[in-house]
Amino acid sequence: MPYSQPAPVTRAASGHRMILCQRFIAVLLISLLLSTSPRCATAEGGDMPEIEISSLESRLLRDPVQHWTSETQTRIDELPIDAFRPLTDEQVNQGITDRDYWIRFRVSNADNNNPVRWVLHHETSYLDEMSVYYADNDQPLQKVTLSDREPFTERPVDYRTLAFEHTTRQNSYTDLYLRLRYEKPDAMSLNVYLSRADIFYNKSRKEYFLFGTYYGVMGSLLIIALVFASIMRQVVYLYYAVFLASSILMWALLNGFAFQYLWPGSVYWQNEGFHIIFLATAITALQFSRHFLQTARCCPRINKIIYLAQWIMIGGILLRFAGLYTPVLYLSFVSLALLALLPLLGYFAYQYGMRYARWYSIAWLFYGISLVFSVLSAGSNLLSWGMTPLIFTQIGGVLESVFLLIALGERLVGWDRDRLHALEIANKDPLTGLGNRRALEEAFDSLKIQLRSTDKPVFLLMIDLDHFKEINDEYGHDAGDYILQHLARILSLLCRPEDICIRYGGEEFAVLTRMDNVEQACQFSERIRTEFANQPTTYEETPIPHTLTIGVAGPIESGHEIKRAELLRQADAALYRAKQAGRNQTVVYA
Repeated sequence: MPYSQPAPVTRAASGHRMILCQRFIAVLLISLLLSTSPRCATAEGGDMPEIEISSLESRLLRDPVQHWTSETQTRIDELPIDAFRPLTDEQVNQGITDRDYWIRFRVSNADNNNPVRWVLHHETSYLDEMSVYYADNDQPLQKVTLSDREPFTERPVDYRTLAFEHTTRQNSYTDLYLRLRYEKPDAMSLNVYLSRADIFYNKSRKEYFLFGTYYGVMGSLLIIALVFASIMRQVVYLYYAVFLASSILMWALLNGFAFQYLWPGSVYWQNEGFHIIFLATAITALQFSRHFLQTARCCPRINKIIYLAQWIMIGGILLRFAGLYTPVLYLSFVSLALLALLPLLGYFAYQYGMRYARWYSIAWLFYGISLVFSVLSAGSNLLSWGMTPLIFTQIGGVLESVFLLIALGERLVGWDRDRLHALEIANKDPLTGLGNRRALEEAFDSLKIQLRSTDKPVFLLMIDLDHFKEINDEYGHDAGDYILQHLARILSLLCRPEDICIRYGGEEFAVLTRMDNVEQACQFSERIRTEFANQPTTYEETPIPHTLTIGVAGPIESGHEIKRAELLRQADAALYRAKQAGRNQTVVYA
């Protein structure tokens, strides 16, 4: 076939082809750019991570749920979808921050017959804002902003933390974007719970009951402390009560009940009161500790350090009222963490001799450790437990308060024991170990009451050693002391526990006793006299014979008033008559 020359290409056709080529290259470049640039959020949301809720009960938002952190405030249509990453336990605690945290996921209801009503709620009560963007079945996104910078009464769900409630229809889905943020730096947790509505409300009722039990126990301890402070007139009980009140208020803030019930209209205290109450709790804990453990006496240097720390904390409170935020935030966290050192303070006091300090150390050991973990969990990203340590810390707070009350009780018992010991020393004769005149006076007062409930009359025996001066002159005063101690042992053996046996002074002794009649009183007196006469005292291998004389006064019968001076006068008169009659005998006053 003969070769034919192609038709010449015109300049117009050549230009048209070049334009088409340029358009093709432009479309190709745009496609490449779109495929490599981040996708932004839309109502469709791209490939949304999905949670099936037809059989939902309650769960934390975790992988496949995704999250992303924004250094600046970002609009919903500016979100880089490809930058979102699975939310795992490791990302839950974000420490102290003011960044925005986004969470995205889809809830799907595969049930063909029943809609599912569900509730989202954040873990903590102090989150400033939780914005919820939601869309059902690719509808346009809607926004609900939940904030603790508005009165509690404006919340859509009457719950202690920020919560959002919605219904996903049968065989449908809801796309969700959550933005969590603080206006000023604070401890951020990404723990958000998704629960079926009926389970959420049932669980919240049980939760509120348990919290009510906690506040009931703590309130009871507070009342007990105030009663003791009023009755005992001891400032340490008042400091314990103030510490309990601060602790109750701190936990009411952390649990969200202060905003819900105490000041639902006070946005200021909900947002600014946390660190003030944290510092107040630390101050009152240290003040109670200083007085309870008497640190000024047992460890004066530590006492000065504690005193200085308290003033620093007071300064922090004043600075917080003045508007300073971040330094006071860190100071409040450090102050609470430092309370973990209080068990050591209790140990030092125990070593000093305060036995009750062991209960103090036990009380602060568990509470202090849990406080440290709570502060670390809230203030850093070292732990991945969310705010779970707060639960154990709150339980530890109850145990701590109970143990501190036990410590206060043991301290009170110790005071009473010391008081009784001091009275015993004051009422005891140091040579014989018997009571002294003061003990006899108290015994008279006691018998006045006992006579109202018994028919047995009262007798007083006055005992005097015969020729005791001559014995001292012949054998020496040490021998005389031995004889007095010997008589004291005989009296202790022969007297009953309810009898009052004392050394009245010098060589005189007295026994205050109750007998059925005069004959029994005389028999008892004669037994004392004969036992003493029949048992000479051996001193330096030398037996020393001795006798005694007894004067008996009484009876004072039920219904009659005991006149101490009159009874002593009668016993002395009977004793005088016995001596005049030749000593070594018993004479009854007549």
